[in-house]
Amino acid sequence: MNETKSSNTTKKWLVGCGIGCAVIILILIVLGVGGYVFFKNLIGEFQEQEELMEVLTERYGEIRDFCPEPDGSIGPSRIEAFLSIRKAFAPFQEKLEISMRELQDRAGQSEVEVKKPKNVFEMVKLGFGLVPQIAEFMKFRNQALLDAEMGMGEYCYIYAIAYFSWLEKLPEDGPDFEVMEEGGGSRLGDMDIKEIREERRDSMLRRLHRTLLPMLHNQLEKLGATGTSGALSEWKDILEAEIQAMEEDRFRLPWEDGLPEIIKASLEPYQDRLERSYNAMTNPFELTIDQR
Repeated sequence: MNETKSSNTTKKWLVGCGIGCAVIILILIVLGVGGYVFFKNLIGEFQEQEELMEVLTERYGEIRDFCPEPDGSIGPSRIEAFLSIRKAFAPFQEKLEISMRELQDRAGQSEVEVKKPKNVFEMVKLGFGLVPQIAEFMKFRNQALLDAEMGMGEYCYIYAIAYFSWLEKLPEDGPDFEVMEEGGGSRLGDMDIKEIREERRDSMLRRLHRTLLPMLHNQLEKLGATGTSGALSEWKDILEAEIQAMEEDRFRLPWEDGLPEIIKASLEPYQDRLERSYNAMTNPFELTIDQR
């Protein structure tokens, strides 16, 4: 049952990376036994990352269950843990980035060049090779989270707040081609760069909104339970206003009009390290989640 589930996940990634079913069948015929071994290993990679995610979920709860500190601060130890996670799987991040840039360069050639048999084969080969790297990337990210004792919810919260809300990185960052669209289809080459980035931005913002708004509700609830007076009372008003703004706009990121001082003060000592740890090319995969 788990192998079937992992196989379905793998197929979605294959199709999403621009590899049509006919091409997959052709490659399998050519590869023969080698293709069987490849897929068996690939399914194993996805299964491993899913098992690691299950452990994370059992230990830290669902993504939306995460509750930021009631007073709005992000403790130094938590930012250090976040940075240690990114450093731990940076080699796999860089490996994936190199492959994606190579595929992007080929996809950016003229239509005549792209359709040449040799170039088509090279693009299929690159796209095919991208899939195990994605599985590897996700697996080692999940392992790094476990090693640093951080749940996916907290990781997602710090990633979004630090990179998008504070450092103003773009949610649509990534390669100039459609890596994977919802529903498992692929439109590599059928969309221009502007359309790809617009769709990616909308998809990312909707996903982040669905994930982060419940976290702010958790934060407000815990804040109310601890009692508010003085500075905390003022913070409560700020938090309530942000929650209302997000509820009125499903594309709104938390604090997109500017971080409150308490959060900004938590992040400022780590600005240079956070800047260096961001990777625009791998951004679409950073928060890829498969929780069951």
